[in-house]
Amino acid sequence: MKRNKYISIILMFFAFSFQAKAQNEIWSLSKCLEYALTQSIDMQKGMINIEESRVNTKQAKAQWQPSLSFSTSHSINNSPWAPENKSNTSYNGNYNLSAGWTVFNGFKRKYNIKQQELQEEISNVNIAEIEEDVKLAVLSDYIQILYATENLKSTKNSMEVAAAEYSRSKELFEAGAISKSDFSQIEAQYVKEKHLLVMAENDLVEAKLNLKLLLRLDPNTEIEILAPEITNEDILGQLPEKDSIFENAMRARPDIKNAELNEQMSELKIKSAKAGYYPSINLNAGVGTGHNSSSDWALREQMKQNFGENVGLSLNYSILDNRNRKSEVERAKLNQHSSALQTEQIKDNLKKTIESAYNDAIAAQLSYVASYSNEKSAEASYELTKEKYDLGAKNPYEMLNGKNALLNAQQQTLQAKYTALLNIQVLNIYQGLPITIE
Repeated sequence: MKRNKYISIILMFFAFSFQAKAQNEIWSLSKCLEYALTQSIDMQKGMINIEESRVNTKQAKAQWQPSLSFSTSHSINNSPWAPENKSNTSYNGNYNLSAGWTVFNGFKRKYNIKQQELQEEISNVNIAEIEEDVKLAVLSDYIQILYATENLKSTKNSMEVAAAEYSRSKELFEAGAISKSDFSQIEAQYVKEKHLLVMAENDLVEAKLNLKLLLRLDPNTEIEILAPEITNEDILGQLPEKDSIFENAMRARPDIKNAELNEQMSELKIKSAKAGYYPSINLNAGVGTGHNSSSDWALREQMKQNFGENVGLSLNYSILDNRNRKSEVERAKLNQHSSALQTEQIKDNLKKTIESAYNDAIAAQLSYVASYSNEKSAEASYELTKEKYDLGAKNPYEMLNGKNALLNAQQQTLQAKYTALLNIQVLNIYQGLPITIE
């Protein structure tokens, strides 16, 4: 009993240690991306599709090989009116080994193998598409946490100032140094900033919850996000020209590659459909033997005497097929035209997406510059107003207006900062470039 109790204590210790380690673990963006890719159900399904494509390719290549099969049949026959010297019941056994090989089928095997190999490549590109979607989702949630974290820090600082101002004003009001109206304005501002703090805390909790759900973690798991230092260079770096971004995206984007592969697939389907106009040639061969219990010959002799071999060559050509071949070719050509249009549509959508992301990034950069300048101006104005308020030269209304103007400017700067960061990184992902905020 003591030994079991000792073991239980050790196990509990390791369990608590592991839990503490998991809770104290710091999640960087690269770690979030790596973990999300391993946990994504879409990624797992995509890997299954790749394996299935490989199996189909192997099966298509195996069509060049001959087929070989063995068959045997056994029966018992009853003859009620058999002669007296013969048994009424007889047993029959037959054994056959047959082989077949398609010599020619209009190149259908060749085109089928190419289609399956192309499908395998498409499956790999589909994985790249899923990977890009996961990266975009993780990046968005991660940056949202960075924004919410910095916003909470700023709100806490402002709250501390408001709490100190409220405490000071309360003492002055109780001492009769300020009016009830002035104190009420200070108190209202304090209540407002407590509410803003609660909202900022909730925003951070919600942002972390979104990331945890994306990573398929337990919502109750505590995670700590590594906050990299974001410099003005990260936000205000010179963007490449839009045409350059588009050209890079055309080479890197998996959906463009997928569309182009589908065009190649449609061309192979046309060739495969046209192969139906050729005849098919098949080679067949086989050996067989059998025996019957009613025979006067011994089993070995029967097997020898009944042994036979066969070989044959057959040609088949459909003269009239109810328009099946022609319709198949026409459908394949229509599919090719549809694939070409789909490719053009994807390119057009990509151009619109990049245009929008580029304009948003430029707008956010300009907004960040303007907001940052406005924040510094509002900060200087508030400090001056606060000094005059402390000297009695300004009333609470003027001081609070200055503070609210500063809060709004800080909020606008934060929004512009992380909006620009997100759009810049999105453009990098579109171009197949690495994320550069760690």
